[in-house]
Amino acid sequence: MTAARHAPVRIPAAHHGAPLGGQQKTFNHHIEQIARQRELLADWQQAIDAYRERHAREAVPLQRAYVALVAELVRHLDAQSSDKRLAKSERRALSEAIAGRLTMLIDAVPDEATRAGLQEIHDRHGGSDSDAGEAEGGDMAGQECDADMDSPEDFMRRLDEQMQARKEEAERQREAHRATRRRKPGARERKAREAAAQATQSVREIYRKLASQLHPDRETDPAERERKTALMQRVNQAYAANRLLDLLQLQLEIEQITPDHIAGLSEERLAHYNRVLAEQLKELQQEVREVQGHFLREFGLDPARSLKPANLMRELRAHLQIIEYENLQLRRELNALRADPAALKGWIQAERQQRKARHGDMDPWS
Repeated sequence: MTAARHAPVRIPAAHHGAPLGGQQKTFNHHIEQIARQRELLADWQQAIDAYRERHAREAVPLQRAYVALVAELVRHLDAQSSDKRLAKSERRALSEAIAGRLTMLIDAVPDEATRAGLQEIHDRHGGSDSDAGEAEGGDMAGQECDADMDSPEDFMRRLDEQMQARKEEAERQREAHRATRRRKPGARERKAREAAAQATQSVREIYRKLASQLHPDRETDPAERERKTALMQRVNQAYAANRLLDLLQLQLEIEQITPDHIAGLSEERLAHYNRVLAEQLKELQQEVREVQGHFLREFGLDPARSLKPANLMRELRAHLQIIEYENLQLRRELNALRADPAALKGWIQAERQQRKARHGDMDPWS
């Protein structure tokens, strides 16, 4: 018999229209919120599995085709870059376009030999200038550090100062630790600790009641022993994760308690339960956020996007359409350049216009 066949944990409304108490309302609210978060988590996991499967089946081949087309385009542009009919400014613009495309492309090329060939093209068209500048800057920084170390006296003085500073910091930390141990907790802190201890005790009591009824060791009937073993595994998992709701659901499932039993609990006991349920709800919410964040990072999506599980396939369809369009444009571009060598000047002019649109009216290649 599974938990799905039993009514969910909930405090029923009192007879004769009497309202629920404050802790009872909070209890029911936590139960509802936990159920919603579990449903949301399941929706995310199901939607991500479907997204991942279709992405691998449809998006990955399109992305590989895109990489291959860009590589083919830059090889063609590289071969045409020595055309004597090109002005000096046009060759600079062409080199910038080649290096720019390869900067974004090289790491996505799976084949090592192909990647090495593209890296040569990238470097030939000025793509390594910034790297060289960084290396030169690093060398100068190293020379400055070496100059600082010319004086042994200065070096020893700085070393002594650092060691003294570390000793003083260690002493401050020890004193702070001693002060913390000496400080007596305030009334609010004591109350919070007591409430946490009582909440833990409440969960432990439920666990012990379940374990005393479900422990399979003394069960002689094989079928009943197997049933209790499975139930006890669920009890242990719920207790280890501090999932009070699951423990209460198991109590209902084996008819150890009834909804009326929960309704009859004191406000104080319910307050202990509510503390545990609130923590369980926070953990579920955090798990949902982690699943979302991992999905967005895995597929390079904007982490600021507010997505819902039901919208993931729509997002993927839009992504597929964009890649298909980009691939179509690349094929047309490449075919046009191959069919008419004179079209290269027009292509470079279009690149310059796009560059000006991105960076204002200034043309760095003029």
